Amino acid sequence: EDLVAANRHVAPDHLLQICKQIGPILDREVPSGVPGVHSLLGAGKHSLLRTTKDCCNSRWKASTFAALHRGRPPERPLNCSDNSIGKYLQLCRELTGAQRFSSINPVSNYQHMKMHRRILGHLSAVYCIAFDRTGSRIFTGSDDALVKIWSSFDGRLHSTLRGHNAEISDLAVNFENTLIAAGSCDKTIRVWCLRTCAPVAVLQGHSGSITSLQFSPFVKGSKRYMVSTGTDATVCFWQWDVHSFFLFLLISDRPHKFTEKPRPGVQTVCSSFSPGGMFLATGSTDDVIRIYFLGFGSPEKLAELDSHTDKVDSIQFCHSGERFVSGSRDGTARIWQLHQRNQWKSILLDMSATLPGSAPLTEAENFFKPKVTMVSWDRHDNTVITAVNNHLLKVWNSYTGQLLHILKGHEAEVFVLEPHPYDPRIMLSAGHDGNVFIWDLIRGTKTMHYFNMIEGQGHGAVFDCKFTSDGHRFAMTDSHGHLVIFGFGSSKPYEKLPDQVFFHTDYRPLIRDSNGFVLDEQTQQAPHLMPPPFLVDVDGNPHPPRFQRLVPGRENIADEHLVPQLVTSISGHLQLKLHNFSSNIALFDCTVSLNERMEVQSPPNVGLRRSGQVEGVRQMHQNAPRSQMATERDLQAWRRRVVVPELTTSGYRPSINREISNEFRPSAWITDVIPRKSPFVPQMGDEVIYFRQGHEAYVDAVCRTNLYPINLDRQPWKKMELRDQEFVKITGIKYEVSPPTLCCLKLTQIDPGTGKITDRSFSIKYHDMPDVIDFLVLRQSYDDARNRAWRSNDRFRSVIDDAWWFGTIVCQEPYQSEYPDSLFQCFKVKWDNGEIEKLSPWDVEAIPENAEQPESESAGVPVTDEEMIDILYKSQEGEWGKKGRDQESARIITGIEQLVTVDIVAPFSGPVDLIQYPTYCAIIAYPTDLNTIKLRLKHNFYRRLSALIWDVKHIEQNAKTFNEPRSKIAESAKIITNVLLKFIRLVFSEDPFIDSDVAFQDMDDIDAPGTSAAQRLRQVVDAWKDHCKRLLDYMFECEDSEPFRDPVDQREYPDYCNIIDTPMDLGSVRQTLEEDRYENPIDFCKDTRQIFTNAKSYTPNKRSKIYSMTLRLSAFFEESISKIISDYKTAVKSSLKLRRSQRFRKKLQHQESAPSRQGSTRYAGSPCLCCCCDLLFYIYFYCINSVHSNKKVIFSS
Repeated sequence: EDLVAANRHVAPDHLLQICKQIGPILDREVPSGVPGVHSLLGAGKHSLLRTTKDCCNSRWKASTFAALHRGRPPERPLNCSDNSIGKYLQLCRELTGAQRFSSINPVSNYQHMKMHRRILGHLSAVYCIAFDRTGSRIFTGSDDALVKIWSSFDGRLHSTLRGHNAEISDLAVNFENTLIAAGSCDKTIRVWCLRTCAPVAVLQGHSGSITSLQFSPFVKGSKRYMVSTGTDATVCFWQWDVHSFFLFLLISDRPHKFTEKPRPGVQTVCSSFSPGGMFLATGSTDDVIRIYFLGFGSPEKLAELDSHTDKVDSIQFCHSGERFVSGSRDGTARIWQLHQRNQWKSILLDMSATLPGSAPLTEAENFFKPKVTMVSWDRHDNTVITAVNNHLLKVWNSYTGQLLHILKGHEAEVFVLEPHPYDPRIMLSAGHDGNVFIWDLIRGTKTMHYFNMIEGQGHGAVFDCKFTSDGHRFAMTDSHGHLVIFGFGSSKPYEKLPDQVFFHTDYRPLIRDSNGFVLDEQTQQAPHLMPPPFLVDVDGNPHPPRFQRLVPGRENIADEHLVPQLVTSISGHLQLKLHNFSSNIALFDCTVSLNERMEVQSPPNVGLRRSGQVEGVRQMHQNAPRSQMATERDLQAWRRRVVVPELTTSGYRPSINREISNEFRPSAWITDVIPRKSPFVPQMGDEVIYFRQGHEAYVDAVCRTNLYPINLDRQPWKKMELRDQEFVKITGIKYEVSPPTLCCLKLTQIDPGTGKITDRSFSIKYHDMPDVIDFLVLRQSYDDARNRAWRSNDRFRSVIDDAWWFGTIVCQEPYQSEYPDSLFQCFKVKWDNGEIEKLSPWDVEAIPENAEQPESESAGVPVTDEEMIDILYKSQEGEWGKKGRDQESARIITGIEQLVTVDIVAPFSGPVDLIQYPTYCAIIAYPTDLNTIKLRLKHNFYRRLSALIWDVKHIEQNAKTFNEPRSKIAESAKIITNVLLKFIRLVFSEDPFIDSDVAFQDMDDIDAPGTSAAQRLRQVVDAWKDHCKRLLDYMFECEDSEPFRDPVDQREYPDYCNIIDTPMDLGSVRQTLEEDRYENPIDFCKDTRQIFTNAKSYTPNKRSKIYSMTLRLSAFFEESISKIISDYKTAVKSSLKLRRSQRFRKKLQHQESAPSRQGSTRYAGSPCLCCCCDLLFYIYFYCINSVHSNKKVIFSS
């Protein structure tokens, strides 16, 4: 009250009036950015706290622009009002120069191109692939006479173009991106509209198969050209009008044709247009290159170049200029250039040339005649790349002809060379060995490698490959009908796609009119006018509804119309009818096999098809239009496919053949065989630090994403008092199928003072989750990290995805304020690319002086094997017994290799085939097998012996869980597990059969006739004969083996014996095997390989159907025979050991029976040694005895 009384002059709005006075005064002294705007809350030039310095305009000196910031000039501040900025920017360019492309995009970036998806979309080899001009669509042409259109962004099948009745030999897309043309071995060319998929023209100007097809870049008004070459030695120029598709029809019978057939048998096999389309170069089997010119109004032949001495089967114009390169079977390539007066001069490239300083050629190499298989230019035309039939790529200077590099890596002939669309350093190569390489042409090194391995069929030969126009993706096709898409970034858009993508109308019969146009036989409609088809797998079975919505035109169809009704098939085995689809949707989600009662296995092998098989489903829908009904004929379209040999099902639970979602499959975190620092994989006996903060973050992430139900009240910090970090030991591990597969750990606390285990423990349940940091850290890594003294501004490197990434430590601060002393995520770091992140001390490593540095701030450096070993766990004394980890691992690996030679071990020698047993991963959370254990031992995956023992025990546990506990296979698993565990514990044993303490009942007849050790030994060694017979039987049933089953008919192919010195066929191999004339599987392998060698030699056309059949069958044979030969060699080694032991035993028995000089006193050590030798025979064959005689095996110590 006194204060109010003393300041009666202060009105209630006194402060408001002061602010009103301050604003105009400030505006007169320091004007605001926008006059007339008054605010007490303004910022910058509108703030009431602004000063003259804040609002004055700054001027930059010219030197400020002299340095680039991240490849561009520095940004000016808002108060910079210099009008001469244009002059300074020009000065900036003069001072700094252009940014080097190699700095912006280092070659190492291309190693991040990964496979996004492999899709089975054809029933035969796919020789042709093309992108449209925008890179958004992929076109594939196959030996099944289909052209398919795919989305390059997510892999969806957009359309199938039908009409050809023979193999597709080439594809071409016009430059306006409105038409696609396909040439075929049926001697026709079909052209479709890309907008409507309607047929535009059927061109029938050839009397032989089409060998090449191209649209000309030449533009003259609305006139355009397309050129085709054929085995009839003709070159056809098809003229068309860009404004009228129908002009094709008007001139289809009269193309501008050149017949270049100086003698019978000549073929025109390749062609290439110059960059502007004025010149066309063609190669022929008569060794002549012919040049055509389109600039005179109509095409004219300009020149014939006859410098080659053998057929010219590869030719390619450069990207700019009048130069082209030709490759010939004479072992040379030539770079041709147009000079004055229509003269073409060439630079010779000799494929026998070597690099200076290289070792002299061997006698065999001198005898070998090189042949050029493919030629190409880099994007800037500075180098020419040639592929040679000795599997080498050679890089030449295109101006001088100097050999620059020899690129090694392929193991078979290369027929794909694809330059990057804008990067002159990059070249892609692919071959029949299944390898795809991306090369750095400047350094002559590999940048990226992919091997096209197909499970159960060996590798798939790569037939074609193309980049998109922006270079961000590329796609390839193979001998088994796959389309494989690669690219940068995430593959998530492709994950919604099934592995096998077909339309149910793909192989329906067609009706053809006199002009070559087609109608669907059943619906009498043109294929492009038919309603949207159903999406089916390779057997013709419809995919679940979620996949049916991927078909264009079926995105918004009701669920009851998404999948056709199934009725009785041809064989009468399919009896299911779905009248009400909504009540059976769960059944379709599992894609239940309707042949389940017949115990028919669904085949994984598609490329190797059995002949005479019709196993699709008849697809009908009562309310669907007739065009959507799948008929009896549709089933015939799915007849070319393979069925794997049926396995014995006794002892197994009857399994439903259903497709399990990928979410049930165990992640690589569980199944990996190579040790990594992160993510942490728990093992029995690990001493770790548990961080509560990290565990809470994991729980929050699971709840946020609703990944699986989690009870917050059952978390360990709710049931007991836990500090921010606890020192614990892993005393229990269990995995659960949720999904996802969860790891349940029992963690027993350790007294940090004494280091002894306490009686307090708690359990956690978790899995490896992206973007969630490990909250369990090995004690060893934790202690090592604490011993390092890190300071601000210290440089470090960290391992992420098997690469070193570099950065700087900014400061140390707690991750959460309530845990100020915790080291979890306590470092604030700045990566070299500018990103700020939190890391833990065990995540960062010191940078050695000689460490390799990244090429750019945004690139990493691959971690070497030595560096990885240095940062991984070091085994402590006693964890691997007295010998140490390396010796113990080598001993156990040898024991496992001997163990797998026993017949009953075969089901456990490798991973369970999830295609044969798709429900396995929904029942077994932690799969393991002997091969996985061996690989983990080889890579030092196990940190101690107890972790290995825990893995071995799961072989028996998994067998009993998935099968009946008393089944034969479960008993076998028990025997194998006990033998291996006994061998592991006997640290001085070198043979799992000798040093076992297994005792048997009813084994008195082991020395009886017919059951002797020598006889059983011969059975094990000779098991290869039965395996080879089964392999031959299986190959005979494959459709691809049809040309090789019998000897070649000399009357039909009279020149065969002139070309092939050693004829061979599968029938002769089978007869030799049945007559027991092969001494070992190696001889059998040599004869079978001779079949494929003969086929390749007699069929030089790499695009022929028989050649692709040869590649598929040989790839399957190589994968199968390698296992047979490996098992045979292992069995032979074991037999030698047994024979030495037998001789030693007989020698001891002879010494015992001989009269001693000291009377009848026996050598004291002999009984013990004899017992060991007796065990040799009992143990080695106890597996076979216990299984064949069904006698119970008793284990005793």
